[in-house]
Amino acid sequence: MDDQREAWVIKARQGQLDAGIEGLGKLYAQTGDVRVRDDLMALLVRAERYQQVLDLCLDCITGELSSAGLEMLGMAARQVNALGKANTYYQALTQRQPDNLQGWLGLALTRIDLGNYAAADRVLQRIEERNGRSADWLQARTYLASSSNDPLMELQTLQWQVERSSGDWKAIQALYRLAVTIGARGGAERLVQRYPEAFNAKDRLWLRYYDARDQLRLAQSANKPVLYQKALEGLNSLLAETEAAPTLIQRVEFDKVQALVKLRRFSEAEAVAAELTERYGELPVYLRQARAEALFGMGRPDDAIAIYWQLVEDNPERAHAGPQPLSAPLFYAYADLQAYDRAERLLADWKAEEPPTHWNFTGTRRMNNPSYEQILNLEMLLEAWRGDIDQAQPRLDDFLHQGPSNPFLWKTQGDFYRWRGWPRQAIDAYERSAQLSSPDDRDAPQHGILMARLDKGQWRGTVERIEHRLEEDLPSVSRDSLERDLRERRAGGLTISGSTGQGNGSGVQSTRDWQFTTRVETPRADDGGRFFAERIAMFGEYFEQDLRAAYTTIGYQFPLYPADFSFSVGQGAQLSDAPLLRGELNLAVNDHWSTSLKAEKNTAQTPLRALNDGFSADLYQVSLNYHRDESGAGSVGLSLMDVEDGNLRRSLTGHWREILYQYDEWRVAGEVYAGTSRNEDVPASYFNPERDISLSGKLDIEHHTPLDYRQSFVQELSLGTGRYWQEDEAAANTWQIGYQHRWELAPTLDLEYGIRRDKSVYDGDAELSTVFSIGLDWRLP
Repeated sequence: MDDQREAWVIKARQGQLDAGIEGLGKLYAQTGDVRVRDDLMALLVRAERYQQVLDLCLDCITGELSSAGLEMLGMAARQVNALGKANTYYQALTQRQPDNLQGWLGLALTRIDLGNYAAADRVLQRIEERNGRSADWLQARTYLASSSNDPLMELQTLQWQVERSSGDWKAIQALYRLAVTIGARGGAERLVQRYPEAFNAKDRLWLRYYDARDQLRLAQSANKPVLYQKALEGLNSLLAETEAAPTLIQRVEFDKVQALVKLRRFSEAEAVAAELTERYGELPVYLRQARAEALFGMGRPDDAIAIYWQLVEDNPERAHAGPQPLSAPLFYAYADLQAYDRAERLLADWKAEEPPTHWNFTGTRRMNNPSYEQILNLEMLLEAWRGDIDQAQPRLDDFLHQGPSNPFLWKTQGDFYRWRGWPRQAIDAYERSAQLSSPDDRDAPQHGILMARLDKGQWRGTVERIEHRLEEDLPSVSRDSLERDLRERRAGGLTISGSTGQGNGSGVQSTRDWQFTTRVETPRADDGGRFFAERIAMFGEYFEQDLRAAYTTIGYQFPLYPADFSFSVGQGAQLSDAPLLRGELNLAVNDHWSTSLKAEKNTAQTPLRALNDGFSADLYQVSLNYHRDESGAGSVGLSLMDVEDGNLRRSLTGHWREILYQYDEWRVAGEVYAGTSRNEDVPASYFNPERDISLSGKLDIEHHTPLDYRQSFVQELSLGTGRYWQEDEAAANTWQIGYQHRWELAPTLDLEYGIRRDKSVYDGDAELSTVFSIGLDWRLP
């Protein structure tokens, strides 16, 4: 038997491995001898037929196996991932032969594969104590460090390996890659300097890449945009290298997208991401999420939503789980599209997944769930955005009562006050938020303060502060909002408004008339001042007589916070050839009260018939204005018009406008007006009642249809009625009905047009008029 066994082993050594295995297999079947089985297992291991090795010992008793058999069975079991068996065989081997190095190494590797890293580390420590740091031990420890994601252990082990064999280029290169990966740039550079022959030009490019990536990671952890810029510069320099490997270029391009998004250079990030998608196909999850963020920042929330939902479909847990659940950016994207119903359903689904409290890490007490609190805050914001700020405000007040030191809530309070038209109260809330915030988190409330200063007309010094913050502050949503707000407020523009009508009745004042006003404004200077020019053209047909007048003026607006003064000069034409002088002073006392004073020499409001008779007029107006909140405002005004024919026209008016209902796309507003006038009894061809009183009320019903980001189509139906009293004439009812469209085509472009039918009364006679109107407001940032 021994001769046959030896013969088959020799045949296998001579290259006839399969024949040797077959022969030993038959011999073992005949004899059942342990030595034959060990030789057969050795040949099977050499042939990498590991499962057959295990099949030989399905019924073997561990204690009856030889040491060589235990080692081979342990190796075979580990190779086929039968890790429990491998652990049993290696453990039995080390107990039988405590000095068997291969047995201990096999046991260590098996326990690494099992994920029992602590036990594997203890085994490796025992080997080091008895046998030192052999090459096999170093490889095993490197494997442990890599498997347990312990870069420091891996770094130390590779360093020992390099010290043991300074000519091991693979170990040196592995140590270099690991050093730059974990940010040990200095150590990596020393390796390159000490072993220059181990590295080529491409290796040095990888060092530059890892340096740029290290800057990117440091920027994320420290939140420093200057480091993002350095990282981006390093990545761009690598893309210019012709010797860079394709795998390196791909990683550089991927990281470039992230750097651009972090710098909020969204258009560039989207362009690069689109090109990479075309070149490589579907991008990794983190890059698709970065691309969605870029699209959202570009004002394309619908495209961002498509990517976010694709990510959720691939892994539903991303919607609610993790430190940055995708439900949050999805919510904001829906809100930007004014898809409030979908945003509400999203929050409801998210809320169902989040308990109000959860156990702390010790499992001893319940703590508030931050995700649940975030949902409550988003619900509150959604109510305000939908138009129901009166419901959102008490919720915010309650949150502030529970957490009076929460800077985020005070920042939200400032936002609410701004939306309500109370900039001074908003500044107080923002300042409170900044005081409660850490030094690194004060940008958002300080940006809010600057926008509130613009709201109240405090331009002087504010623009310089904004420009400084735009240059110095971190890229953020609030910084983008501040930049956009300043750009749109400073923009010059063109405003055109006009109306044309035709009336009929027994006491027709004007069978046809029209009036068009064109105003051009230059961009604001740093102090808020701006030049403007205006052209007013009027036409009226009175009993087949065409009357025309026009005024052209140029002026300047002087911001004198808390006042605002505008002065303009111009010249009349056609029926009015006199120079026009106009001045207007507006003074805001606080968030609620303001007053206006206006004076016009040769006013453009002079009736056309008075101009036709050769008389011009001067106008003096004063008004007291009250702004309660975003839903209600009104004023009381006194006006004096001194006509050259000796007529002093005096009028006292008051009006109030109230939003009665506003939610999502619907808004209903009511307006009441009361006025009385007194005029001198002088011969006049224009309408000149000695005394009169008018009362009216109007209901406006609006429906908004969102078109896209910051774009809407608005339809408005107006219904009004009133009562008019004129001295020496019978009282009469008045009414009006109108319908108009408004296209909000962009944040800087509005177009509207409409038609109105109304009934007025002059000297006791009713006049019915049909009026067409058109308007254009185009801002030019």
